[in-house]
Amino acid sequence: MQRLARASSSARSAAVALAEPAAAAAVKVLHVLLADANTRTLSARAEQLLAAGLRVSMARTSFEAIVKATCSVPDLILLDGSLAGIDAAETGQMLTVCPVTSHIPIFRLTPGRKVPRRVLAAARRSPA
Repeated sequence: MQRLARASSSARSAAVALAEPAAAAAVKVLHVLLADANTRTLSARAEQLLAAGLRVSMARTSFEAIVKATCSVPDLILLDGSLAGIDAAETGQMLTVCPVTSHIPIFRLTPGRKVPRRVLAAARRSPA
C-alpha cells in the first residue's frame, strides 16, 4: 500500500515538473525597438530597458528603425529626436501608416535623456 502511494506522489511531482517549464515558456518577454542616432545614449537606454526585463532591438537611423519594425514587429517603439535622415516625426508617421506596424505604440524620447519612468511603465503594461 505504501509503495503505491509513493509511486502516485512521484508521478504527480513528475507531472508538476513537466508543467513548470511549459508555464515559464508561456510568459512572453516584451520586445522594444529603440532608435537613437547617438551611440552613447543608445547603449545607456538599452541597458536601462534590459534591466527592466525587456528584450531590446536597436536602430541607429530612421530607415533602420522602419525596416526593423516591419520585420520584427516589436511590442513598443521608442524614437529619439536626434535620428538622422528622416526625422523622428516622419519616422513615427510612416510607422503609424504602415499596416504591419500601425498597432504598435510609439514614444518619442528627448535627446540625451534616460527612458522616462512612464514609458517603462507603459512598456510593462503593453499587451503581449
